[in-house]
Amino acid sequence: MAVIEAIATTYLEADAASVSFDINSSPGNTYEHLQLRGSLITVHTGGHADFTVNLATGGGAVDTGNNYSYHDMYGAGTGNSVAQGASARLKFYTANTTANSNSAQTYSEFVIDILDYRNTSKNTTLMGVVGLNDSSNWASLDSGLWDNTGAVTTVQIAGSYGDIVRGSSFTLYGLKSS
Repeated sequence: MAVIEAIATTYLEADAASVSFDINSSPGNTYEHLQLRGSLITVHTGGHADFTVNLATGGGAVDTGNNYSYHDMYGAGTGNSVAQGASARLKFYTANTTANSNSAQTYSEFVIDILDYRNTSKNTTLMGVVGLNDSSNWASLDSGLWDNTGAVTTVQIAGSYGDIVRGSSFTLYGLKSS
């Protein structure tokens, strides 16, 4: 049986460029996999927003360069699309979360698995599901990898085009076999 435990939770009291979790310290470094769950709004004047997940090894600075690859499938209502980004930032799309015509109360909920984050024999892979709780019926399924075989020590969530809005919340969980 698998065990899942909450490691840390962050609730934004003010807009922020990013939110980081240090998993190099105990108990974060004792799990097989990590799971990041949250609810957020990101700023983007065009309305189609996304956020990135940046990783770091050895307690160093997070990698915000183009060392990630991702795929995503998304749809709204009856439409759908598929996108791919190689050598790009690891993006998770959140649809119309902020713009002049959208309510600031429209949060996107997400669950992202960070698999085998301590395994130094392979690149770190991520899988995520994002949904938007409004009339657009938006959902996306995303996956990606970080072109680095180091053990992950920091997980950072950042708005791609602007801040993460006050009221957004994030919880990092650890998963391991019993």
